[in-house]
Amino acid sequence: MNIYVKLAEFSIIETKRLLLRPFDLKDAEDMFDYSGNSENLKFVFAPHLSLSETRFSIANDYMKSPLGKWAIELKSEHRLIGDIHFVKISDKNQSAEIGYVLNQNYWNQGLLTEALKVLTEFSFEQFGLKKLILLIDKENVPSKKVALKSGYHLVKKFKGTNQYSKKIRDFEQYELRKSDDEIYQKNSEIGEI
Repeated sequence: MNIYVKLAEFSIIETKRLLLRPFDLKDAEDMFDYSGNSENLKFVFAPHLSLSETRFSIANDYMKSPLGKWAIELKSEHRLIGDIHFVKISDKNQSAEIGYVLNQNYWNQGLLTEALKVLTEFSFEQFGLKKLILLIDKENVPSKKVALKSGYHLVKKFKGTNQYSKKIRDFEQYELRKSDDEIYQKNSEIGEI
């Protein structure tokens, strides 16, 4: 079965504290609040958007083609605190690149790690993917910690162009293969991790 068909079957993914769900226009104010935070964007270098531009971005970038794009909602507050999405999907190679961002007010609570772990699990078990990739700016230490806590490992370092600033930056590529994840899960269960 095609990865996109499988993605369509799971519009909502739930964890203990989070809902990974489709975006809604009502998310614009929350996204506007956290995207205006320069700490959140220092590795992205995306321009700060106005509230109306944020609404347009949600409609055009997240709602127009929603498969593989989830709003991260903190269930206790019923509000958008970030997003996690497939940047690229290869049905042929059964692989995907994942991107994510989290409102800085919710850092260091394990929320993004929780979201990445559940999306990783769904990617392997429900979507039939065999390999997941994270491309992280070398200076983005918090994102690298999330990757490592979620079982990903560094496979290479390279220079690349930041998609927003168009500047050359140093990046690190982290990967997790389905076989690696099975070992990670087994070691977690017996207390080795």
